[in-house]
Amino acid sequence: RSIALGPGLVHPASLLSRRIRLRHMIVATTVAHHGSVREASEVLHLTQPAASRSLAELEEILGLKLFERGPKGMTLTDAGVALIAHMHVVVSEVGSLTRHAEEIVNGGRGKVRVGTLLAGAADVLPSALVALTRQFPEIQVEVSEGTPDRLYESLMLCHVDFVVGRVMPLASISGVESERLYDDEVRVVCTPDHPRATHTGTLGELVDDAWVLPPSDTSLRGQIEEDFIRDCGRTPVSVIECVAAMPLRSLVLRGELLAVVPSGIFTDELERGSLVALPMQVGGAPVAVGIVTRSGAELTASAAALVDALRAAVADRPST
Repeated sequence: RSIALGPGLVHPASLLSRRIRLRHMIVATTVAHHGSVREASEVLHLTQPAASRSLAELEEILGLKLFERGPKGMTLTDAGVALIAHMHVVVSEVGSLTRHAEEIVNGGRGKVRVGTLLAGAADVLPSALVALTRQFPEIQVEVSEGTPDRLYESLMLCHVDFVVGRVMPLASISGVESERLYDDEVRVVCTPDHPRATHTGTLGELVDDAWVLPPSDTSLRGQIEEDFIRDCGRTPVSVIECVAAMPLRSLVLRGELLAVVPSGIFTDELERGSLVALPMQVGGAPVAVGIVTRSGAELTASAAALVDALRAAVADRPST
């Protein structure tokens, strides 16, 4: 039986003779993200010569130059920009295929791998996880925290099914889709006996205090530093960088530090009075917190169940 193909479509049989391998595309997309063969080879646990060889093979097969190699790293050519998008889709789909296969082999008892930013690790994700395990006790969940850059990398390499947290700057990078769950504000918090607990002045007046702040490579840290510079022309010197919720909570409850945190991080402590929020705006306007997935990727049934649980948790979330 013959199959009619539209203009520009390639017959499946002809693809069998092509030499493009999945490793070629994984290397190319990772190099495109990092702008460096060295960094990409470290992420992929390859030697640098092996990564360079894969790129050279891919360019030879396609008959196109995908990268410009310069002293500042690897930049995509016009052809590279156009083709890397297709490679992202292929890598994503293969990742989805293997995850679906795992669920079928395990009789529907899947494992969800979710990446989270600080805002996503507040009250909504734990509530969703509790609800999920009550409804589907056979589903396993693995949660990993990280910065936007690292989580994007994990998402593209299919190490996580999706990311939950502040959607920017992840949502501005190619190859992803986002769903807004709610808008989040940022607060300055401390213990009630902290010397600044009754402070009603500006953020700049607190520049010489000791702080717990997000890591320097996060967008929230950049917004906070802009606020300090606007108020007093400089940024804090005494800073502990922390993004993980548990050590952050321990640090602040010791009573010696101020911290800038998304609103949901210390909901229980603020309600009980073990922490107070200072009456000031920091970090700019409220930002969207949501779910970030690979463009075009279909979530496994287990991952989709966790997404549904997140939506339900947001519907039950008290307004802040």
